[in-house]
Amino acid sequence: LTKSDIVDGAFAVLKESGFSAVNARSVAKKLGCSTQPIYRFFKNMGELKDEMTVRAIKEHSERVTKSLSCNDGSHSRYSDYGIGFVRFAEQEKELFKFLYIDEKSRLLLTDVHYDEIIETIKSEYGYDTQTARKIHTDMTFYSYGLALLFYVGELKMTDNELIAAFRREFKALASLYNNADATSCNN
Repeated sequence: LTKSDIVDGAFAVLKESGFSAVNARSVAKKLGCSTQPIYRFFKNMGELKDEMTVRAIKEHSERVTKSLSCNDGSHSRYSDYGIGFVRFAEQEKELFKFLYIDEKSRLLLTDVHYDEIIETIKSEYGYDTQTARKIHTDMTFYSYGLALLFYVGELKMTDNELIAAFRREFKALASLYNNADATSCNN
C-alpha cells in the first residue's frame, strides 16, 4: 500500500460513514489490511485526517469547477457556482456535513473559488469589487439555505428550477444594489 492508497481509504470511509467513523481500524478494514501500514506512513490519525481533509476540499472544488464547465450560455456562470454547491450537498451528504456542518467545519462560509467568483460577478454584471463581495456574501446565505434543504432531503429541484431560483434572488439583490442592467437581464 502507498500513502495515497491510505488517504483514499480514509476518504472512502468518510464519504460512506462520516468523519466520526474514520479511525485506523475502519480505514484498515476498507483497505483489507492491518493498521500497521497506516502508522508506517502517518505518525498518528491526526496526520491522516489532515490529508483526508485536503482531499475532501479538493473534491468539493473539483465538483464546483465541473458545474462551471456545463454552462451552455443560457444563464449566468455565477448561477453555476450555486448549483454546484447545492448539488454537492445533495449528492455528497457526508462530505458536505464534514466540510460545512460538523462542529469543526472546515469551510463554513469559506469559498474555495472566492476570487474567481468575484471576478465573474464583476465581468458579468459590471459591479465594482466591493459591491461584488457584498452581493456574493448575500448570495452565500441564500445558497446555504438551499443546500441545507437539499442535504436534509426537504427540497428537490431540477437544474433549470435552481437557475430560476438563483436568478430571482440575484435580481432582488441587483435591485438592492442599484444595478438596472442586472435586474433586467435574463442571467
